Amino acid sequence: MAQDSGESSGQVTQIVVTAEFRESNLQETPLAITAATAEMIAAKGQTGIAEVATAAPSVTLNAGGGPGGAQTTQINIRGIGQTDFNLALEPGVGIYIDDVYQGIMYASTPELLDLERVEILRGPQGTLSGRNSIGGAIRLITKAPNNYREGYAEASYGSFNALMVRAGFNVPLVEDRLFLRVNGLAKHSDGYVDRLDYRCATGSPPSPGPAAGSPVVGDGCKIGEEGGQSVIAVRASLRAILSDTIENTLSVDYMDDNSQPSGVVLIGQKAWRGEGYNLNATPPITNPTANFMLPYGSYANYSNYTTLISTSAQYTLPAASLAKTWSISNNLAIDITDAISLRSITGFKKIDTSSAVDLDGSPIGRNTQAWQVDHEQFTQELRLSGYFGDAVDWTLGAYYYHADSLQSGRAGLDGAGATVPFYVPFDFAFSDPVEVRSKAAFAHVVLHPTDAFSITGGLRYTKDTKDYTFSRFIAPGAPVSFLSASVLPLDGQTGSFSGDNLDWRLAVDYEITPDLLLYAQASTGFKGGGVNPRPYYVEQITLFDPETVTSYEAGLKSDLLDGNMRLNLAVYQNDYSNLQLQLRSCPNFVPTGAAPNCAMTANVGSARIRGIELEGTAYPVADLALDVAASYTDFEYRSVQPVTGVTLNMRAPYTPEWKLSAGVQYTASLGGSGSLIPRLDVRYQSQVETQTVNTAISQIDGYVVADASLRWQNADEDFELYLRVKNLFDEYYFVNITDFYNAPYGFISGQPGRPREFMAGARIKF
Repeated sequence: MAQDSGESSGQVTQIVVTAEFRESNLQETPLAITAATAEMIAAKGQTGIAEVATAAPSVTLNAGGGPGGAQTTQINIRGIGQTDFNLALEPGVGIYIDDVYQGIMYASTPELLDLERVEILRGPQGTLSGRNSIGGAIRLITKAPNNYREGYAEASYGSFNALMVRAGFNVPLVEDRLFLRVNGLAKHSDGYVDRLDYRCATGSPPSPGPAAGSPVVGDGCKIGEEGGQSVIAVRASLRAILSDTIENTLSVDYMDDNSQPSGVVLIGQKAWRGEGYNLNATPPITNPTANFMLPYGSYANYSNYTTLISTSAQYTLPAASLAKTWSISNNLAIDITDAISLRSITGFKKIDTSSAVDLDGSPIGRNTQAWQVDHEQFTQELRLSGYFGDAVDWTLGAYYYHADSLQSGRAGLDGAGATVPFYVPFDFAFSDPVEVRSKAAFAHVVLHPTDAFSITGGLRYTKDTKDYTFSRFIAPGAPVSFLSASVLPLDGQTGSFSGDNLDWRLAVDYEITPDLLLYAQASTGFKGGGVNPRPYYVEQITLFDPETVTSYEAGLKSDLLDGNMRLNLAVYQNDYSNLQLQLRSCPNFVPTGAAPNCAMTANVGSARIRGIELEGTAYPVADLALDVAASYTDFEYRSVQPVTGVTLNMRAPYTPEWKLSAGVQYTASLGGSGSLIPRLDVRYQSQVETQTVNTAISQIDGYVVADASLRWQNADEDFELYLRVKNLFDEYYFVNITDFYNAPYGFISGQPGRPREFMAGARIKF
C-alpha cells in the first residue's frame, strides 16, 4: 500500500501499477499490493529492497547470514517462503526486475537504481507470475528513458566510514524517437562486527594466533571485520520509438560487490575441548568448557576463517563475500491493432559469487565453509493482450526459463578433541552442476458486466525439469575419515526431477463508490520440486514434490475524506501442502550399520495460515502525513511426519505473529527558503522461529527499531540536504540465527542487526 512522500499535497498518492499485465490504479486492482514510488522510498531514507519490505505487512526479508553467506536472501510473505539457499531448492517469493524473473537466491537483492516504483504482491501469484511466487512477488520497475534532459546526483557520508555516491542522467538522442538513461552507484562501509584474536583479547601473550597470515591489525586485538560493503553498480537503458505502433527498450546492468561476510556472533555452544588446537597459547587450552562467547550485546567474534587447525591440512579462507552480476534485457511492444498488442520480454543474466562462512564465530573452526556459485539464466515471455470494448480485457501468454548453474566449494568440520563418538576432523570439496528448465502457458481475462463490477479469471500450466549432479572429492591434504567412505560414492550420481502444475485464479470486485472497492478471490500457487542436495549416502539422493497452496482472500480498498485518508484491509486463508523442510533424522535412508547422518530435504506436512493486514495513510492537516501498516499471521500445522521432529504446535521459520510499522512526517514551510521536513519511522516485529524444529534458544525475540531523518529542500525542490539516523535507539536484535546445537560440534550463531548509524548527505536534480 502506498503512502505519499508527505510533501505539501495533503492527499494520498495515486499510483499506477502493472501487477495484472495492464496499467491500473493501485486502488482499483483487486490484489493485496504494497506499492511505493521512488519519492516515497527517498523520503524514508530507504536504500535497499530489504528496507522497503520491512514496512510491508506480512513480509520478512533478510539479506545475508547463515550457511549461504552474505550473498543469499531469506524472503517470507504470509508464512510462505524459503530459508534454504541451496540451488536444489527454489525461492518461495519471486523477484522481478522490469518483468524479468531473478531465478536464484544469490545476489537477489539488487541495489535500488533509479526506480520508478516497487510493487510487493502478497499471496500466491501462480497465474500472474508463475512458479516460485507461491508466497507472493516483489516487482521492481525502473524509470523508462524519456524525451527530457534531466539528471540527478547524490552523495552521503556516515557511521563506519560509510560513503555513498549515486548519479544518473536522461537524454533524448533523437527527439521523440530515441532516448538514453544511465545511472550508477558506488558505496563503501567498514564492517560493524569486529573479528578479534582470541589469545590477545583474553589476556594471553599476543601473537597472530592460529590463522596464519592474519596478524592483529589496527587498534586492540582486531584482526578484521564482518558486515562491511563495497559495491559498484551501473545500469543503462535505450528506448526507441520505431513507429507509431512499435517501441523497444534495451537495458544492461552490471554490479561488482566486494563486500565482507555477514556479521556473526556466537550465542550458544556445547562444551568444546581445546586439545589439538594449539592456539599458540601457553599452556595449551585444555578446559573442556572453553567459552568462546562474548557478552550478549557485543558486535564481535573470534572468527579467523581457519579450520583443521594444527594439522598438516590447516587452511584459511579469505574473509570476503564477492559477487559479480551482469544482465541484458529487451522489452518489445507492438500494437497490432487498436485493440490488440504483443509484448516480448527477453532476459539473460550471469551471476558469479564467492563467499566464505565461519559459522561458529570461534577461533577453532568448528564449521567453516566456502561457496562459489556460477549461474546463467535465459528467460523469454510473450504476452498477447487486448480488449473487447469496455466489456473484456484479456491476455494470453507463454514463458520459458532455462538456467545452468555450478554450485561448488569446500566444507570443513574441525572435530579434533570432540567428546562425541564418530566425530573426527572432516573436510571435503564439491562441484555440483544444476540445470533447470521451465515452460508455461497462461491466460488472464477480466470481464466487466457493469462499470462497477468485474470478474477476473486466470489459468497457468507449468512444466518443470531439474537435473542435479553430485561431484564429491576429498580436498588435497585433507584428512580421511569414516565419513569419506560415504561421501566419495556420491561422486558422479545424478538426481532428476520432472513435474507439472496447473494454477488458477478467480476474483470478483465491486466498486461501491469511486473511492471504495470490495474484492474477493481464490487462487493457487506452487514452488518447484527438486533433488535432495545434501546426501550423506547414495540412498539419500531422493526427490521432493512441489509445494502447493490454495488461498482465499477478501479485501477492501478505500480513499476517504476527499483523498486525505487511505485505508486498505485484507483477510486471507492459505491451505499450504507438501512443505519442503530439512530432516535431521531419516532412518529409512541410512545403510545398515552406518552412522545415522541426515540432512535430507523432503515434503513433511501441511499447514493452514490465516491472517489480516491493514495499511493506512492520513493527512490530518495538509503538511502532516501519517502512515501505518500492520499484520497478524496465525500459522498452524495441520499434519506432519513424526520423523521430522516437527510437532503440530510449532511455527514455520521467519513467520512473526505480529508486524507493525508506522511513520510520521511534517513539512514546515520556510517561505522562499524552502522547507524543513522531519520524519520518524518505527517498526515492530514479534518473536520468530528460525529453525524448522522450534527451540527456545533459536528464537529471535520481538524488537522495535526506529529511524529518523531531517531534510531541507529548497523552494524549487531540486536540491536537498539531509541527516538520517538508522536504529535511533541502538536496539540490539538479530535478523537470523543458525542453530547447529544438536550437532556433535554443537553451537548457535546469529547475525545481529546493524547498530545505530548516522548519515549526512545532499541530493541535486538538474
